[in-house]
Amino acid sequence: MSTQLVRGYELHEQIGVGGFGEVYRAFQPVLGREVAIKFILPIYANQPDFIRHFEQEAQLVARLEHPHIVPLYDYWREPDGTYLVMRWIRG
Repeated sequence: MSTQLVRGYELHEQIGVGGFGEVYRAFQPVLGREVAIKFILPIYANQPDFIRHFEQEAQLVARLEHPHIVPLYDYWREPDGTYLVMRWIRG
């Protein structure tokens, strides 16, 4: 069984599906930590209004620190989708 890599993250199982995309449990080998990666579907990720809103929101959320907010570690856009990397929280 081969491990799929996305920008240095090893994808494991899918843990959720929603209207905007899918969420996977993944591992970041360089830091030795588990993360959750949300893949936003290309139909949303390639709309200019969505892109503008997404980038503003990602930058804002990345600066927030609160026990009830899951930390955002990374985000990026590619032609096939948009990605959010967050802390993996079991349960």
